Amino acid sequence: MDTLLSTKNRYYVAGLLALCILSVTSFTYAGNMFLFDFDKEYSLPSLYHYALLLICCFGFYWLMQSERAYDVWFYAFAYLLLDDMTTLHETAGWLLGKYVIPTELWFFSKRALGEITYLSVIGGLLGCLLVKRFFAATAAVKKQFIIFSCLIMLFGVFSVLVDSIHEKVCVTPGLLCMLTGVLEDGGEIFVTILIIHHIRQLLTSQVETVSERSSLGM
Repeated sequence: MDTLLSTKNRYYVAGLLALCILSVTSFTYAGNMFLFDFDKEYSLPSLYHYALLLICCFGFYWLMQSERAYDVWFYAFAYLLLDDMTTLHETAGWLLGKYVIPTELWFFSKRALGEITYLSVIGGLLGCLLVKRFFAATAAVKKQFIIFSCLIMLFGVFSVLVDSIHEKVCVTPGLLCMLTGVLEDGGEIFVTILIIHHIRQLLTSQVETVSERSSLGM
């Protein structure tokens, strides 16, 4: 099994580090440049994340060919890709915050609470399918479900909690606003890299198992 910083994975991490350095450097010397701005859709960091999410979709699609239970993860990451490209949860959060959420709570703005409400509904729908697949799966697959669920919760820490902090900080644009933006989206990208790493390990394990069975059958 390869480690996170093996040759196959280090390029993903190196890409993230390069984008973080470019973002901070461009802000320092040229202000917020769209090309390297983690906050902007279709900037280089956003396009990089879209590509990583697409890799996750392909990975789960391949996994579900031998184990149907992984289809729920394919649906989840297909949604994440769509959401990230269309700012779906941000728009829903803004609408809910403006017309439904009555007040702020702690350091969560009404928009952030709207996003949490919207994502809770989407997560609940996917969660029902996930629970169904979990209890029908083998013990080995259940273990992988727990790992992926923990990684998704970590993803949520950056996309919701750090995003809320970022929103509060950005009331006054400046260096801290930019850095919390890098932390939020960079954190999401790093967690996505962890998920790709784990998918690769599962696919490698499947290939090795098939090869062993073929050898025994000869």
